[in-house]
Amino acid sequence: MEIAVAGRRPIALTLLAFVGASSASAGERWTYCVASMLGAKDVWITEVFPAGVDRERLETEFKDVLARQGSSRIVAQCPQPDADKTSVVNAQTAAEEFNRKLGGLLHAVSAQDFPPRR
Repeated sequence: MEIAVAGRRPIALTLLAFVGASSASAGERWTYCVASMLGAKDVWITEVFPAGVDRERLETEFKDVLARQGSSRIVAQCPQPDADKTSVVNAQTAAEEFNRKLGGLLHAVSAQDFPPRR
């Protein structure tokens, strides 16, 4: 009986370590932003980045960054941040493909350029 219990202990510790690791990373949420210039084919798409849940502020900040670079009449959208980074990366890829199919002129925005460092 003691052997069976001792044999289960490493499995239980392994499971606890796995659960602990996933809950620590579960706190981080991910998103990206897309912006387009009204009346033009220019589309900017950011890299996926960790973000809080205030996507409206991100959209405003993204428009401001593009305005400082000389772009005007910008519409920006940032999906609600999500803990599943893989699904966010897939959504970003789908946004790129969608805009390419529509004939958009895509501009990649690096993590160095957006979001702004605080």
